[in-house]
Formats: sequence, structure tokens, C-alpha cells
Amino acid sequence: MNRLSSLLLGAAMILAAAIPAKAADYVLSLNLAVPPVHNRWTMAIKPWADEITKRSGGRIVIEPYFAQALSKQAEVVESVRTGVADLGEATFTVGGLGRYPFHEQLLNLVRPSLCTVDAANLVRSLHEAFPKEAMEDVKGTHLLFVEGHTMGMLIGTRDKPVKSLEDLKGMKIGVSGGGIRLERARALGATVVGVSLPDMYMSLEKGVIDGAVVDCEVLVSRKLGDIIKNLTLVNLGGSVFYCVMNQDTYDSMPADLQKIIDDVSREYAPKLFSDFWNDMQYNSLERWQKEQGGKLHMLSDADYAKADTLAEPTYAEWIQFTKDKGLPAEAILAKFRELEKRDMTPWAQSRAAQYVEK
Repeated sequence: MNRLSSLLLGAAMILAAAIPAKAADYVLSLNLAVPPVHNRWTMAIKPWADEITKRSGGRIVIEPYFAQALSKQAEVVESVRTGVADLGEATFTVGGLGRYPFHEQLLNLVRPSLCTVDAANLVRSLHEAFPKEAMEDVKGTHLLFVEGHTMGMLIGTRDKPVKSLEDLKGMKIGVSGGGIRLERARALGATVVGVSLPDMYMSLEKGVIDGAVVDCEVLVSRKLGDIIKNLTLVNLGGSVFYCVMNQDTYDSMPADLQKIIDDVSREYAPKLFSDFWNDMQYNSLERWQKEQGGKLHMLSDADYAKADTLAEPTYAEWIQFTKDKGLPAEAILAKFRELEKRDMTPWAQSRAAQYVEK
């Protein structure tokens, strides 16, 4: 290469570097309750956002705002509805009972004898059956997707394992939140103590409670597995999560970009989030057993049948509460029971069964 060519190449490189990359047509703010290190962001929400950017050729960029920077978690839907944020992802199980009456206790309707396999699939089918009622919880926004707990909220104890319902009698079990999850624990024989999740570790450590209703993930992420050494496969419910978009922002986009957002959210996201919830729960279970010495237990068939019977009155309480909110509670519960057969499975036939202490 001669000197003139070298000079021209150098000038071209400098000019190219000086020209900024094409700016995105839409930079969408995403309101998140979780911090940037949270696995729901790194393993699920971020890949979803990146896929939208990829398919749009960079025309859409999603800019996250973490740790309730734009609003409290209970107000994420409102923040998106009013345009404080373009997008928002959070759980319906916040802000007190009655804020999101269709979704907030939905997964708490599961029978104790069943393992939750695909919560989001069940919720999406309920949306199809009750579209008007379900969308009231996110009214004024564009719902992109839902996600939810795999396996379920289980009973974890410090010292004494719960291998039968008789073992549970009189044990002080911490439960965060209210509603029928708390009532179900009480119905099964536990002495229920209301404890917020941030206070759970100290309450366990000081012996204020003998155990807690937990999922596998918090055993590792919040180090509750340092104290909780036994976990029993009794499903006391779970939470539904959502992602919504500001309707005006969505309507302002050209049809091709709307389609990309909808396709990624409705075709790509379901498997992404299902894999995330399964991997997170079962990987956490394995880590708890291997690194913290945890032991997993299962009840007898007779005790599972008894637990289902004992839980029945709590559904009646949910029906009355939900009817008071103007929802067709009996019909929702009947549809839930129908879908339960597809998206949940008896504990003995579940993936979790292979981890049970022999």
C-alpha cells in the first residue's frame, strides 16, 4: 500500500469513527422492581428486551430503570398507564389485597397435592376464558406477557422435618403477605405468623418461627437455606408476574414494530420465561441440597388427599372476596380446576420427586 492510499484509508477510518451509529427510532423506558443483578433481569427480561432490539434491527432499544426507580412495585401498572414509563414488569402480588383482584391470588388456588408445571400457560388460558375481567387489572395498558412460579411455595423448616400433616401441627410457620396462602397454611395445621420476606432470615435465626412458606429460589438468593434445612412438597401457591406497555406509545409505532413487540412477547417470551422459572427453581433446589445440606420431603398419598380437603374452605373465602370485587369467582375457580389437570401434576409424578430424600 503506497503512502497516499494509507493516508486515504486513515482519513476514512477517522471519518467513520466520527459518524455516530444510527440512533434508535424508539428508546423505551422499562420500569423494574428488581435490581440489575437479579436473575429475573439477567436470565429472562434482558434476553426478551435484546430479542426485540435484534428483530427490529436496532430501531427499538429498551432502557431499564431498576429497583423501583420510577415507582413502587405496587404502582408499576399505574406508572405505565400514565406514561411515567413506557414498559413495566412486576408481580400482581403486591400492594394489598384488592388492587389486582383477578390475578393477585390466582396461583394460590392450586391444590396442595399438585406441583405447578406451567403457571403462565394456565393464566393465559384464563385470560382467553375471561378476557374482560382479566384485563381490568391492567386497564389502559397493552399487556405483553405473563409469567409465574414453577413448582410452588413450599413449607420449609429449621430443624424438625415435616413428613406428615401431623408433624406440622403447632409449628410456627412464617408467611409473607395475606390472603388464602396464609389461610391454607393455617388450615393444614400450622400456627401462622405473619413475617415479611426481608425479615424472614432474622425471624428464623432467632427462633421466632420454626419455618416458613418459601420457594426454592429464596433458599439460595436470600440465604434462607443457611437455616432452613428441610423442605416439604406441599403447594401453598405462587405469584403471577406481568409485563405491560403504555398504550399511547404502542399505538404511535408503525405496524411492523408493533408486530415485532407482540411476536417476541407472545411467541418467544413464553418458552424463555418458562425455562427461566424451571431452571431457577430446580437449580436452586440442587444448590440448596448440595451446598447447604438441605433435605426434601414428600407426604403420603393419604396426607395429600387430606391436605386438599383441609384447604377447601379457603377457596370459599376467596370466592366471596372475589365476588365482592364484581368477578365471576365460581366460574374462574371451575376453569382453574379444569386447567390444573393440564398445567400441574401430582408431586409423586413431578420433576421434584427425584430430589426427595430416600
